[in-house]
Amino acid sequence: MADYRYAVNKPDRALINHNTVRAAELKSIYESLVSDRTVQNIVSDFAGEKETNVRDCIDFLHAVDLLERDGDDRVVSPINRDIFPTLSFEARLLYHLRQQTHPQDHLTQVQNVALETAERSLTIDVLLPQVKGNLDQYDFSWNETKLRMWRDLSAQLGFVSKTETRGVILSPCRRLLYDLLDLYERREDTTDLYSALSWIEANFFDVFETTTGSPRVHPAISDVLQNMESEDILEFRGMSDAKDEVTLPESVHTQRSRSVNVYDLNELPDSPAYQYPLAQFEQVISQ
Repeated sequence: MADYRYAVNKPDRALINHNTVRAAELKSIYESLVSDRTVQNIVSDFAGEKETNVRDCIDFLHAVDLLERDGDDRVVSPINRDIFPTLSFEARLLYHLRQQTHPQDHLTQVQNVALETAERSLTIDVLLPQVKGNLDQYDFSWNETKLRMWRDLSAQLGFVSKTETRGVILSPCRRLLYDLLDLYERREDTTDLYSALSWIEANFFDVFETTTGSPRVHPAISDVLQNMESEDILEFRGMSDAKDEVTLPESVHTQRSRSVNVYDLNELPDSPAYQYPLAQFEQVISQ
């Protein structure tokens, strides 16, 4: 895999202050960069959007090292294309967010704090004091507007779900986990579950509730894995000679926790449940 390259001359604005940024526009702009392009050409391509919003999206993509601008701030060039080249934009953006260093690591850190509550879902007003208490090292003040930005962007990427009754459900969509488990298997030629989940946690988002003793998957992540298992898309096996076991907590599918070592992926189904939210949105727009 190519080495990750941090863009130069990145915008100073905190990522979480990009309130007008939407994942659909970020994806469309990024995917339009088949080669170097001028900022003005990009703005012209998205004439239906406000110019300031398009420029905000370019700034955001620059800030997370998906593109770079020349010294005159006129020409845009994609970078880091050789890292996980087959990944969807959604997973790629999560990877880039995970690579950001302080003080631009805050979007990843919000999810870490949310999972530390051990809850499957929580509301913004419950999350806010947790974030304030754990993430006070930034030069901005946390408020509901900032957490709504994190929630909305994360939901658009399929990283969490936004509901009217339960607040933020901290479970990623099935397609995201499928893609990452599939990529790990193809890259490493192994289906060791602990290794795969550790790789996801290192590169994309937190997975484990605890890593002491037998590593225990967070219930919000485990629920999706076991949903996929109940739908015969994912299979788990325990092997007596395996070194590392992973504990899946009890869920609606199993009444007790269990330990497994190995996973097997079956064919990806052609079902809306196995699409990213943006793909479902794009289908509705095209109809």
